Amino acid sequence: MFPPLSANAQKVRPSDDGWKEEKVTLRVSNETLGSVLKKVAKSVNADLIFQGVTLVGINDLTTLNVKDKPLDKVLGELIGNQNVRIDYQGGHRAIVISSYERQEDDAQSFIIGGVIIGGDDHQPLVGATVSVTNGTKQKGASGCITDEDGKFSLRINRKSSIRISYIGYETKSIQILRPNRDMKIVLTANANNMDEVVVTGISRRNKKSFTGNYVTVKGDELRRIDPNNILKSLQFFDPSFKVKENNSNGSDPTAQPEFQMRGDQSLGSVSNMNSMDLLLDNVSSRPNTPLFVLDGFVVPMTRILSLDPERIDDVTILKDAAATSIYGSKASNGVVVITTKVAPDGALSVAYNGTLTIQSPDLTDYNMMNAAEKLQTEWMAGVYDPNSVSSMNRYNELRRNVLAGVDSYWLSQPLRTAVQTRHSLTAAGGTDVFRYSLGVNAAFQPGVMKGSSNNTKGVDFSMTYRKKRVTVGANINLSEASGNNSPYGSYSSYSQANPYYRMTNAQGGYDQILDNFTAAGSTTVTNPLYNSNIGVKDFSRSLSIASSLNFEYMILDNLRFTESLQYTRGTARTERFLPADHTDFANETDKTLKGSYTKNTGESTSWSSNMGINYNLPIDKHLISMFANWTVNEDRNNYVNLSATGYPDRHMDDFIFGNKMSTNPSGSEAISRTMSFIGQISYSYDNRYSVDFNLSEENSSRYTNNNFTPFWSTGVRWNAYREKWLEGRISNLVFRATYGVTGEQSSSPYETIEFYTFTNTMKPYNSFGTLGAMLQGLNNPDLKWAKTDQLSLGVDIGFWKNRINASFNYYNNITRQMMTQYDLAPSTGFNSQNINAGELQNRGFDVSLNVIAYQNLRKQLYWTINANANHNKNKIRKVSDYLRKINERQLASKSAPLPILQEGYSTTTLFTVRSLGIDPVTGKEVFLTRDGQKTFEWNSNDKVPVGDTNPKVSGTISSSLNYKDLTFNVGFTYKWGGIVYNSTLVDKIENRNIAYNLDKRAMTSRWQKPGDVTYFKKFSLDASASQTEQSTRFIMDDDELKMSTMSVGYRMRYEKFNFLRKMNIDVLSLNFTTNDLFRLSRIKMERGLDYPFARSYTLSLSLIFK
Repeated sequence: MFPPLSANAQKVRPSDDGWKEEKVTLRVSNETLGSVLKKVAKSVNADLIFQGVTLVGINDLTTLNVKDKPLDKVLGELIGNQNVRIDYQGGHRAIVISSYERQEDDAQSFIIGGVIIGGDDHQPLVGATVSVTNGTKQKGASGCITDEDGKFSLRINRKSSIRISYIGYETKSIQILRPNRDMKIVLTANANNMDEVVVTGISRRNKKSFTGNYVTVKGDELRRIDPNNILKSLQFFDPSFKVKENNSNGSDPTAQPEFQMRGDQSLGSVSNMNSMDLLLDNVSSRPNTPLFVLDGFVVPMTRILSLDPERIDDVTILKDAAATSIYGSKASNGVVVITTKVAPDGALSVAYNGTLTIQSPDLTDYNMMNAAEKLQTEWMAGVYDPNSVSSMNRYNELRRNVLAGVDSYWLSQPLRTAVQTRHSLTAAGGTDVFRYSLGVNAAFQPGVMKGSSNNTKGVDFSMTYRKKRVTVGANINLSEASGNNSPYGSYSSYSQANPYYRMTNAQGGYDQILDNFTAAGSTTVTNPLYNSNIGVKDFSRSLSIASSLNFEYMILDNLRFTESLQYTRGTARTERFLPADHTDFANETDKTLKGSYTKNTGESTSWSSNMGINYNLPIDKHLISMFANWTVNEDRNNYVNLSATGYPDRHMDDFIFGNKMSTNPSGSEAISRTMSFIGQISYSYDNRYSVDFNLSEENSSRYTNNNFTPFWSTGVRWNAYREKWLEGRISNLVFRATYGVTGEQSSSPYETIEFYTFTNTMKPYNSFGTLGAMLQGLNNPDLKWAKTDQLSLGVDIGFWKNRINASFNYYNNITRQMMTQYDLAPSTGFNSQNINAGELQNRGFDVSLNVIAYQNLRKQLYWTINANANHNKNKIRKVSDYLRKINERQLASKSAPLPILQEGYSTTTLFTVRSLGIDPVTGKEVFLTRDGQKTFEWNSNDKVPVGDTNPKVSGTISSSLNYKDLTFNVGFTYKWGGIVYNSTLVDKIENRNIAYNLDKRAMTSRWQKPGDVTYFKKFSLDASASQTEQSTRFIMDDDELKMSTMSVGYRMRYEKFNFLRKMNIDVLSLNFTTNDLFRLSRIKMERGLDYPFARSYTLSLSLIFK
């Protein structure tokens, strides 16, 4: 491409240089004039340079057929009568086409050129940006982009500077004092360059010799998928990393997600946690959540969720023992390492990033009856007795409402289209010696339910001083988060509100009570909208400050010492106030119990110190690397729960106005300390053969007799593509194998010791001067860390100059000494105690394929296709007797299938009674007994395993199209082979009191008379008497294809746009992203029961000022 500057038609006046008479022999057919001119120049070994001019017809198709014709005559015929000058310059030969007015001997400017290569592999860098600067940008500043050979050529003013930049490499500035057309400029790979190193958090490892299994993704790629949620975007780059969808929470902005990597390594769920556990990030209550590391320090997940996405430079997922064992007892669930951007050197630059997101509620899975249909359904079900005057009076009253046009659509009332914004402003700069960065950010995220929101604010400052062999860095971060739950309450209350009720009274207000009719077994019917404007408070607040100090000293060129310190402090509180007239108290007669206030407060502190030394010893083709690290950390947290009742007026909205405490104050306090020694040694020969050994010796205050525990791993790697017999035949071929032992600590800090708490049981008798203490935990000194044996095998392969790349990884993880509960004698005062008796296996594979389907380096056009898949098989190998007793209770359950932790099956296997459907004659359900006999009687003893909720295969498919600075991306997620118990069919239709049953299928798919072939059984006014028990009738195939993301973006650089230069804008980027656009599923099930799901549309703007 050539710079689009104007030209006028006049006569060509070439300069007089000796080699312009060289003969040209060339045959070209139907190519653009620009392409033909370039081939003419190449035929005489010269560069072609356009300086301040664009030829008329530069893109017109041209045919040339000449033999032994002088160069100047060939150019004259091609260019024709245009007001341009042709210069033939010697030395590094160049044909320069410029405006006629430009003087060749202009002493203030000259031409430079050369090639730009990467310092890592010494290969030409295609598309590197070369900018002309003089300290500050000036009018007329120009630049160019290197061609497919990494070459560039341009005219600059004397004593100007050029700046060379390329993604993944350090930007380089060079002052030019004299003409030079044979420059060779080498760019240094960025210290955080994902193409050369693997960032493990504690150390950096060479990618070509690292034996562990990992995936690294740049922040820009993650933001392209979802600019507001980078963790959700990770699924597109690693199929084993999953964000569990919560059908109750939907798109609730205050809900915290649950993550999983390579299956569950222990028993438990985030759903078991209370609000303060979530806010203070109680690790023991997150048994299957990966470990998060931010800039070298382990941080709580809440810190990552509140992190400004624009600060993220890259994310690395560590998946096997060789990659994670350095984290010892915290590594079994995998590690997510996040690296933030570092301040660039050079003059001050200011960057602004903003997003505007529109969220609209997704109600496509709701299929509700209107008012007439609902009233007709109730009549058919026998709700209204024709022989009862009161019953018929009520029916006629509701029928008048329907005829008068009352058809309330309750589902829309608590909802809105949410407008969310996110802003980030960063100022950074410095020199080679000192760099600094100051950033502020704010996110305002209202949810689609009115009154719900999650807002965050933050300030971040970092500085780095580097002088000779010493580097010192400091960072401080302050973040605040505020979440508000909707005063409209749970969304489920609107999905069961009858459409024949009027929402408002004659005055336009909300009545608390809609109906007192009880003939169908219903109780008082309250108006869910009433609570929206009575002063309900339901919010959470948190504040966190984190500071770190890093020191690095290069003792020798190959010997480095590091020390890192971090301190974090956080506070959190939640409050929930319900005034006396809240509908929760509609049936309460005791006024002292009307109204409630719950207040929880907590705080947490942590500090850590990492001291390490790294030594590399290269000997010819051999490389030995050694790393040792000593880590000490402490975590403290405590919280207090208070609850009171008796708030007769909505204006008494402070805890102190309560009538009495509803329960005694409660809370928790915990201190955990850990000290660990980490050692690594690796050997590599000729970047072909590599072997690693890692050891982490850990000491924790959580355990008594077993506080010292080793964790280790080893791995081998063969870069087969470097073998001589494969050179030129394949782009990449790597084999990896690792084995090791990692840990997980889901025990509480005081699990192994006997401890007491004070009690006020003796308060009525305090005249005796006694103080009570109550045993809270039994001595359990032999409890150990749960350990996971991890085996991982992998192969990476690339063809067609790495345009086709595939990766396959097999893993087999066995968690031993898993903590399970054990029955205790009643005389101990405790029902159970944790012991190391469980064993759990996760075995599976993940595969990924990346294809550059089309590329044209000259036109900078690329089309890529990516796909990945994951399969995981979970199996319980051993459980305790206590869990077997729990299984007996779960098997007896008649409601939705509960987890059955039975040896030989997975933690997600469903056990239920087999069903043959509804008998057309009687309208009753027909079951199969355990031995295959038909029966109308449901029996819990007939429960058998019927399938697994975990899909056989899940993954993503995505594609991107890049043309110069224009990008387009689309991504789908899929899952296949799992099952799900469709509880909404049971809870919303068959087991739902007809007074609240609004699903259309209750009217159209019910058995009504002999001979009906239907999905649902016959009506019954008393839902409790004809309770529908769990069966395979409600088990469905959980296959799904979802369009998770689609985005289009354009990047404008000052080299191409004059208006950007005038505004001192270096780069302007615009992106539009939409998430969750559609979903295809074989299941018709209501989603977002307590909070609806939503579709989002995001417009992003990025500006970099220089």
